[in-house]
This record gives sequence, structure tokens and C-alpha cells, in this order.
Amino acid sequence: MNRIFLIHGYVEDPTIFDTLVPLLPSANFVRINLADEFTRWQPARSVSSRTLAQYLTEYYTITPKDTVIGHSMGGWVAINIKEVSGAKAIQLASWTDQKKIKFPTNNLAVLRFLLDTGITQSNALTGYFRKQYPFDESRELYNQLVGGMQTMSRQYIWQQLQTLFAHVPPLTVQPDLRIHARADNIVAPPAEPYTQVPGDHFSLIFHAELVAEPIRLLIR
Repeated sequence: MNRIFLIHGYVEDPTIFDTLVPLLPSANFVRINLADEFTRWQPARSVSSRTLAQYLTEYYTITPKDTVIGHSMGGWVAINIKEVSGAKAIQLASWTDQKKIKFPTNNLAVLRFLLDTGITQSNALTGYFRKQYPFDESRELYNQLVGGMQTMSRQYIWQQLQTLFAHVPPLTVQPDLRIHARADNIVAPPAEPYTQVPGDHFSLIFHAELVAEPIRLLIR
């Protein structure tokens, strides 16, 4: 049976795919929990989406026969896995250009300072982001993710931030499928052609059938 790897986004976990998976063709789904992967890997140096992709490719022996579906940051990891393994890559609310990430800063030195001083996980900053979130449909989920981020270790958050923003060599491949909502306020829509779905950054949950349809056509 074909393997489909599922990679979640920043401060998410594999449950982000729970609504989508039952709508996809039968497969051997491998749910990647990045918290567990970083604990197992224990990289001695700084990381990036490319080094993470290389680790996952080697650990799971990912090949061109496999498919990787990634949401948000997970989609960025997925396209880097395709770069090093040749596997199919499906991006949900993701990017191939890091400039598409809508984040207050992409400066890793600044992000490390904010993290080390406790500002990143503070009630003040997380409360501000909660108040600014514009979508009622996914507000409860967003608040849960922000709350969960406050309990994560600083090391794991730092590993995720590096995965998001650390420089990687230019890609020589493109995703097999891009799915994105134009209203997404976390990741801007791709400049390249993509399948548009309604909703926001979390369309894979709240519009799961519309997200699943083009995936089924690709991997049937």
C-alpha cells in the first residue's frame, strides 16, 4: 500500500489532519509529529527545512513512490523532502517562497531574543495575536494552538522557527499540488497556479471535502 506522509505546521500536531484523512484514498498514512522527530534527531547544530527534510527522508527511507502532504510549515518541509527524495509533494496553505510567510519578523536573531526573554510565549503577546485574529470559523482552533504554544519548550519553538526562516539552497522542484485559500492571513497565496478553496489558513479542517477533492484526483 502506498505511503502518505502527513506533516503538520508551526505549533500544530498531527491531529490537524484528522478531518481530512478519512476523505482521502486508502493508504498507509504516516503521521509525522515534529516534536517527537526533533527529540529523536537531537540535531547538534542549527536546523533548516532542508536539513529536517534530509533527516526525515533518511529515517523513513522516503522514495519517489511516496507522497508527502504538508500543512503550512509542513508543506515547506514537504517540498524540501521532494527536493532530496523525489517524492510527490502536496502543499496545503504553504509556500515555496519564504517571503509569503506573514510573520512580524523573519530575523532569526530577533526571534531568538524574543523567545529567550519569554516575550514569545507571554500572555501579553499571545493575547494580542488572539485579539487580532479575524476569522470566526477557525477562531477556537487558532486560540487552542496559541495556548498550546505557550506550553511548548523553548528549544522546540526555536527549532520550528529555524525550520520556517533559516536560509536553504534554491529549490529545483515544484509541488505536485498547491491548495490555498485567498483569505489566508498567515501565508499569502502562491504566485504560481494553485487550487483555490474557501475559508482561511485552516481550510483543511473547515472545508475538508473541497481540499480532499484535488488530492484524490492526484493520488487515486
